[in-house]
Amino acid sequence: MTQAAAGRLSVVIPARNAAATLARSIASARAQTMPPFEIIVVDDASIDTTAAVARAAGGALTRVLCLPVRQGAAAARNHGVEAARGDLVAFLDADDTWDPSKTARQIEVMVSQPATTFCACRARHVAADGTLLGQIHQGVPVAQGPDAWRSLLAESFVATPCVLARRDAILDAGGFDPALPVAEDQDLWIRLALAGGVGFVDDVLVTVHDRPGSLSQEYASRTAEITLAMVLGHVERQKGRLTTAERRHALGARYTQNGRRFYRNGQWRAGLRCLALAILNGHQVGANAWYLVTAAPGMARVKRWLG
Repeated sequence: MTQAAAGRLSVVIPARNAAATLARSIASARAQTMPPFEIIVVDDASIDTTAAVARAAGGALTRVLCLPVRQGAAAARNHGVEAARGDLVAFLDADDTWDPSKTARQIEVMVSQPATTFCACRARHVAADGTLLGQIHQGVPVAQGPDAWRSLLAESFVATPCVLARRDAILDAGGFDPALPVAEDQDLWIRLALAGGVGFVDDVLVTVHDRPGSLSQEYASRTAEITLAMVLGHVERQKGRLTTAERRHALGARYTQNGRRFYRNGQWRAGLRCLALAILNGHQVGANAWYLVTAAPGMARVKRWLG
Protein backbone atom coordinates (compact mmCIF):
# COMPACT_ATOMS: atom_id res chain seq x y z
CA MET A 1 0.00 0.00 0.00
CA THR A 2 1.35 3.42 -0.95
CA GLN A 3 1.14 6.54 1.16
CA ALA A 4 -1.03 8.17 -1.50
CA ALA A 5 -3.52 5.30 -1.43
CA ALA A 6 -3.64 5.25 2.37
CA GLY A 7 -3.84 9.00 2.98
CA ARG A 8 -1.02 11.28 4.10
CA LEU A 9 0.21 10.81 7.66
CA SER A 10 1.23 13.68 9.94
CA VAL A 11 3.12 12.87 13.14
CA VAL A 12 2.50 15.27 16.03
CA ILE A 13 5.06 15.45 18.86
CA PRO A 14 4.49 17.86 21.78
CA ALA A 15 7.80 18.69 23.44
CA ARG A 16 8.69 20.57 26.61
CA ASN A 17 12.40 20.69 27.57
CA ALA A 18 12.88 17.41 25.70
CA ALA A 19 16.28 17.99 24.11
CA ALA A 20 17.72 14.85 25.71
CA THR A 21 15.20 12.42 24.18
CA LEU A 22 13.54 14.11 21.21
CA ALA A 23 16.03 12.99 18.54
CA ARG A 24 15.38 9.35 19.46
CA SER A 25 11.63 9.81 19.08
CA ILE A 26 11.95 11.61 15.75
CA ALA A 27 14.30 8.90 14.47
CA SER A 28 11.71 6.23 15.23
CA ALA A 29 9.07 8.20 13.29
CA ARG A 30 11.38 8.62 10.31
CA ALA A 31 12.25 4.90 10.38
CA GLN A 32 8.66 3.77 9.72
CA THR A 33 8.24 1.28 6.89
CA MET A 34 5.58 3.66 5.55
CA PRO A 35 7.30 7.01 6.14
CA PRO A 36 5.14 9.93 7.32
CA PHE A 37 4.34 12.87 5.10
CA GLU A 38 5.51 15.24 7.82
CA ILE A 39 6.59 15.42 11.46
CA ILE A 40 5.31 18.37 13.47
CA VAL A 41 7.12 19.13 16.72
CA VAL A 42 5.26 21.58 18.94
CA ASP A 43 7.79 23.17 21.30
CA ASP A 44 5.80 24.13 24.39
CA ALA A 45 7.93 27.14 25.43
CA SER A 46 11.01 25.05 26.23
CA ILE A 47 13.98 26.68 27.92
CA ASP A 48 16.49 24.17 26.53
CA THR A 49 17.52 23.35 22.94
CA THR A 50 14.39 21.36 22.06
CA ALA A 51 13.65 23.36 18.89
CA ALA A 52 17.21 23.07 17.60
CA VAL A 53 17.27 19.33 18.26
CA ALA A 54 13.98 18.93 16.40
CA ARG A 55 15.27 20.75 13.33
CA ALA A 56 18.54 18.84 13.29
CA ALA A 57 16.96 15.41 13.82
CA GLY A 58 14.01 15.81 11.49
CA GLY A 59 15.53 17.68 8.59
CA ALA A 60 13.24 18.77 5.77
CA LEU A 61 10.54 16.35 6.96
CA THR A 62 10.02 18.24 10.21
CA ARG A 63 8.21 21.46 11.01
CA VAL A 64 8.73 23.07 14.41
CA LEU A 65 6.01 25.19 16.01
CA CYS A 66 7.33 27.24 18.93
CA LEU A 67 4.71 28.35 21.45
CA PRO A 68 5.63 31.63 23.19
CA VAL A 69 4.21 30.57 26.56
CA ARG A 70 3.68 27.14 28.09
CA GLN A 71 0.21 25.81 27.24
CA GLY A 72 0.41 22.13 28.23
CA ALA A 73 0.40 18.88 26.30
CA ALA A 74 -3.28 19.04 25.29
CA ALA A 75 -3.01 22.49 23.73
CA ALA A 76 0.34 21.63 22.12
CA ARG A 77 -1.17 18.57 20.43
CA ASN A 78 -4.14 20.65 19.28
CA HIS A 79 -1.79 23.15 17.64
CA GLY A 80 -0.09 20.25 15.88
CA VAL A 81 -3.36 18.78 14.62
CA GLU A 82 -4.54 22.16 13.35
CA ALA A 83 -1.28 22.68 11.49
CA ALA A 84 -1.19 19.16 10.04
CA ARG A 85 -1.62 18.70 6.30
CA GLY A 86 -2.22 14.95 6.46
CA ASP A 87 -5.53 13.08 6.47
CA LEU A 88 -4.24 10.93 9.34
CA VAL A 89 -2.49 12.02 12.54
CA ALA A 90 -0.33 9.85 14.78
CA PHE A 91 0.67 11.05 18.24
CA LEU A 92 4.16 10.47 19.63
CA ASP A 93 5.57 11.84 22.87
CA ALA A 94 9.04 13.36 22.91
CA ASP A 95 10.49 10.59 25.10
CA ASP A 96 8.83 7.56 23.45
CA THR A 97 9.53 5.49 20.33
CA TRP A 98 7.74 3.40 17.70
CA ASP A 99 8.63 0.04 16.20
CA PRO A 100 9.22 0.40 12.42
CA SER A 101 5.95 -1.24 11.31
CA LYS A 102 3.69 0.63 13.75
CA THR A 103 2.02 3.20 11.53
CA ALA A 104 1.84 1.00 8.41
CA ARG A 105 -0.09 -1.68 10.28
CA GLN A 106 -2.47 0.85 11.76
CA ILE A 107 -3.05 2.56 8.42
CA GLU A 108 -4.08 -0.82 7.00
CA VAL A 109 -6.77 -1.02 9.68
CA MET A 110 -7.96 2.53 8.98
CA VAL A 111 -8.19 1.86 5.23
CA SER A 112 -10.07 -1.41 5.69
CA GLN A 113 -12.45 0.09 8.28
CA PRO A 114 -13.64 3.48 6.95
CA ALA A 115 -15.94 4.09 9.94
CA THR A 116 -13.04 3.80 12.39
CA THR A 117 -12.03 7.14 13.91
CA PHE A 118 -8.80 5.92 15.49
CA CYS A 119 -6.61 2.85 15.80
CA ALA A 120 -4.44 1.90 18.79
CA CYS A 121 -1.94 -0.86 19.61
CA ARG A 122 -0.07 -2.20 22.63
CA ALA A 123 2.96 -0.59 24.30
CA ARG A 124 5.85 -1.73 26.48
CA HIS A 125 6.88 0.32 29.52
CA VAL A 126 10.58 0.94 30.15
CA ALA A 127 12.11 2.51 33.27
CA ALA A 128 14.62 5.36 33.09
CA ASP A 129 17.45 2.84 33.60
CA GLY A 130 16.22 0.67 30.70
CA THR A 131 14.50 -1.98 32.80
CA LEU A 132 11.46 -3.46 31.07
CA LEU A 133 8.44 -2.91 33.34
CA GLY A 134 5.91 -4.86 31.27
CA GLN A 135 3.04 -3.73 29.07
CA ILE A 136 1.03 -0.55 29.49
CA HIS A 137 -2.57 -1.43 30.41
CA GLN A 138 -1.61 -5.09 30.71
CA GLY A 139 -4.61 -7.26 31.53
CA VAL A 140 -7.16 -4.64 30.51
CA PRO A 141 -9.70 -6.07 28.01
CA VAL A 142 -9.49 -4.46 24.57
CA ALA A 143 -12.67 -3.47 22.74
CA GLN A 144 -13.04 -2.67 19.06
CA GLY A 145 -15.78 -1.41 16.79
CA PRO A 146 -18.61 1.09 17.30
CA ASP A 147 -19.35 0.10 20.91
CA ALA A 148 -15.78 0.41 22.23
CA TRP A 149 -16.71 3.67 24.00
CA ARG A 150 -18.63 1.63 26.57
CA SER A 151 -15.45 -0.20 27.56
CA LEU A 152 -13.40 3.02 27.56
CA LEU A 153 -15.79 4.48 30.14
CA ALA A 154 -14.83 1.69 32.54
CA GLU A 155 -11.09 1.46 31.88
CA SER A 156 -8.65 2.81 29.33
CA PHE A 157 -6.68 0.39 27.17
CA VAL A 158 -5.17 3.16 25.00
CA ALA A 159 -1.81 4.92 25.48
CA THR A 160 -1.35 8.20 23.62
CA PRO A 161 1.76 7.21 21.57
CA CYS A 162 -0.26 4.21 20.34
CA VAL A 163 -2.94 6.28 18.60
CA LEU A 164 -3.31 6.97 14.90
CA ALA A 165 -6.52 8.90 14.08
CA ARG A 166 -8.36 10.66 11.31
CA ARG A 167 -7.60 14.37 11.45
CA ASP A 168 -11.16 15.42 10.58
CA ALA A 169 -12.55 13.22 13.37
CA ILE A 170 -10.21 14.86 15.91
CA LEU A 171 -11.26 18.33 14.77
CA ASP A 172 -14.95 17.40 14.76
CA ALA A 173 -14.60 16.04 18.32
CA GLY A 174 -13.04 19.31 19.47
CA GLY A 175 -9.51 18.01 20.01
CA PHE A 176 -7.89 17.57 23.41
CA ASP A 177 -9.39 19.50 26.31
CA PRO A 178 -6.71 22.01 27.44
CA ALA A 179 -8.48 22.37 30.79
CA LEU A 180 -7.43 18.83 31.71
CA PRO A 181 -3.77 18.65 32.87
CA VAL A 182 -4.01 14.84 32.87
CA ALA A 183 -6.51 12.33 31.39
CA GLU A 184 -7.02 14.66 28.42
CA ASP A 185 -6.06 11.71 26.25
CA GLN A 186 -8.64 9.34 27.78
CA ASP A 187 -11.26 12.06 27.36
CA LEU A 188 -10.57 12.41 23.63
CA TRP A 189 -10.46 8.65 23.01
CA ILE A 190 -13.94 8.36 24.52
CA ARG A 191 -15.24 11.21 22.35
CA LEU A 192 -13.65 9.73 19.20
CA ALA A 193 -15.05 6.30 20.04
CA LEU A 194 -18.52 7.83 20.40
CA ALA A 195 -18.15 9.29 16.90
CA GLY A 196 -17.23 6.04 15.15
CA GLY A 197 -15.43 2.75 15.51
CA VAL A 198 -12.17 1.92 17.29
CA GLY A 199 -9.50 -0.23 15.64
CA PHE A 200 -6.72 -2.11 17.37
CA VAL A 201 -3.50 -3.85 16.32
CA ASP A 202 -2.96 -6.49 18.97
CA ASP A 203 0.83 -6.32 19.08
CA VAL A 204 3.39 -4.30 21.07
CA LEU A 205 4.56 -1.60 18.66
CA VAL A 206 5.42 1.30 21.00
CA THR A 207 7.96 1.86 23.77
CA VAL A 208 6.95 4.26 26.54
CA HIS A 209 9.96 5.57 28.48
CA ASP A 210 9.82 6.90 32.03
CA ARG A 211 11.24 10.41 32.33
CA PRO A 212 11.79 12.32 35.58
CA GLY A 213 9.68 15.46 35.72
CA SER A 214 7.11 14.25 33.18
CA LEU A 215 3.60 15.70 33.32
CA SER A 216 2.15 12.45 34.69
CA GLN A 217 4.54 12.65 37.64
CA GLU A 218 3.92 16.39 38.10
CA TYR A 219 0.18 15.81 38.58
CA ALA A 220 0.37 12.37 40.23
CA SER A 221 -1.43 13.48 43.39
CA ARG A 222 -4.39 14.84 41.39
CA THR A 223 -4.65 12.18 38.68
CA ALA A 224 -7.39 10.22 40.45
CA GLU A 225 -9.47 13.31 41.16
CA ILE A 226 -9.22 14.70 37.61
CA THR A 227 -9.73 11.36 35.84
CA LEU A 228 -12.73 10.41 37.95
CA ALA A 229 -14.49 13.74 37.37
CA MET A 230 -13.91 13.46 33.62
CA VAL A 231 -15.32 9.92 33.38
CA LEU A 232 -18.31 10.68 35.62
CA GLY A 233 -19.19 13.50 33.22
CA HIS A 234 -19.14 11.12 30.25
CA VAL A 235 -21.22 8.52 32.09
CA GLU A 236 -23.83 11.15 32.97
CA ARG A 237 -24.02 12.44 29.38
CA GLN A 238 -24.39 8.92 27.97
CA LYS A 239 -26.77 7.55 30.62
CA GLY A 240 -29.59 7.30 28.09
CA ARG A 241 -27.49 4.91 25.97
CA LEU A 242 -26.23 2.78 28.84
CA THR A 243 -28.07 -0.08 30.48
CA THR A 244 -28.17 -0.10 34.27
CA ALA A 245 -25.59 -2.91 34.29
CA GLU A 246 -23.23 -1.01 31.94
CA ARG A 247 -23.51 2.15 34.02
CA ARG A 248 -22.85 0.28 37.27
CA HIS A 249 -19.86 -1.49 35.71
CA ALA A 250 -18.32 1.73 34.38
CA LEU A 251 -18.81 3.57 37.66
CA GLY A 252 -17.67 0.63 39.78
CA ALA A 253 -14.51 0.08 37.74
CA ARG A 254 -13.55 3.75 37.87
CA TYR A 255 -14.29 4.07 41.58
CA THR A 256 -12.10 1.00 42.17
CA GLN A 257 -9.15 2.29 40.11
CA ASN A 258 -9.20 5.79 41.49
CA GLY A 259 -10.09 4.79 45.05
CA ARG A 260 -6.95 2.68 45.20
CA ARG A 261 -4.95 5.50 43.66
CA PHE A 262 -6.25 7.86 46.34
CA TYR A 263 -5.13 5.36 48.98
CA ARG A 264 -1.65 5.05 47.47
CA ASN A 265 -1.38 8.86 47.56
CA GLY A 266 -2.36 8.92 51.24
CA GLN A 267 -5.76 10.50 50.49
CA TRP A 268 -7.60 8.14 52.80
CA ARG A 269 -11.02 9.79 52.95
CA ALA A 270 -11.32 10.12 49.18
CA GLY A 271 -10.12 6.54 48.78
CA LEU A 272 -12.61 5.24 51.32
CA ARG A 273 -15.48 7.05 49.63
CA CYS A 274 -14.55 5.76 46.15
CA LEU A 275 -14.07 2.15 47.23
CA ALA A 276 -17.36 2.23 49.15
CA LEU A 277 -19.08 3.48 45.98
CA ALA A 278 -17.36 0.74 43.96
CA ILE A 279 -18.77 -1.83 46.37
CA LEU A 280 -22.24 -0.26 46.14
CA ASN A 281 -22.02 -0.59 42.36
CA GLY A 282 -21.16 -4.26 42.73
CA HIS A 283 -17.57 -4.03 41.45
CA GLN A 284 -15.01 -6.42 42.97
CA VAL A 285 -16.92 -6.38 46.24
CA GLY A 286 -14.73 -8.86 48.12
CA ALA A 287 -11.45 -7.51 46.77
CA ASN A 288 -12.39 -3.90 47.53
CA ALA A 289 -13.57 -4.74 51.04
CA TRP A 290 -10.29 -6.54 51.71
CA TYR A 291 -8.33 -3.62 50.24
CA LEU A 292 -10.13 -1.21 52.57
CA VAL A 293 -9.13 -3.30 55.57
CA THR A 294 -5.53 -4.05 54.61
CA ALA A 295 -4.65 -0.63 53.15
CA ALA A 296 -6.15 1.42 55.97
CA PRO A 297 -3.83 3.71 57.98
CA GLY A 298 -2.01 1.80 60.67
CA MET A 299 -2.55 -1.63 59.08
CA ALA A 300 1.09 -1.86 58.02
CA ARG A 301 2.09 -1.91 61.70
CA VAL A 302 -0.60 -4.49 62.48
CA LYS A 303 0.54 -6.76 59.64
CA ARG A 304 4.15 -6.50 60.83
CA TRP A 305 3.02 -7.37 64.37
CA LEU A 306 0.97 -10.35 63.15
CA GLY A 307 3.86 -11.54 60.97
